[in-house]
Amino acid sequence: MTNAIGIPAGDQASADARRARNIDALRTYFRLLEEGDIDSWIELWAPDCTQAVPYATGELPKSLSGQPEIHTLYRNIAAGFSRLRYLLIEFQPLADPDVIFARWRPRCELVGGGVYVNESVGIFEFDTEGRIRHFTEYFNPAGFVENYETFSEEPR
Repeated sequence: MTNAIGIPAGDQASADARRARNIDALRTYFRLLEEGDIDSWIELWAPDCTQAVPYATGELPKSLSGQPEIHTLYRNIAAGFSRLRYLLIEFQPLADPDVIFARWRPRCELVGGGVYVNESVGIFEFDTEGRIRHFTEYFNPAGFVENYETFSEEPR
């Protein structure tokens, strides 16, 4: 007998443990971003990870593939923040223990002056080892796109 997503009935404890592990990984994810520790943060991702950003426009990519690409983008973005804090972080587990819906509201003080605030939601998918294998991020594009050059150290 299996549950609604195909997990054998006797494996529910395993599913609960995976769900808890994945939520803990997301707590670490947001903590490391606040600390600006992108080198440790990227270790939460699987080597062959991907990210989709459907509302990306301008120079912000709509998709990323692999740790190096994701690491470079986030390192460049983080370099533009003198301080990052999350005003809200919420996690909603889904039926699949390896998929977590998250909602967060960053407040970023920009190196070049000013403050960037946004609201985002995303779906994080984890591999069997508890690393992020795919992340789809939906953010309010107003504000981010206009400020992207301000908080990216990539040459223009």
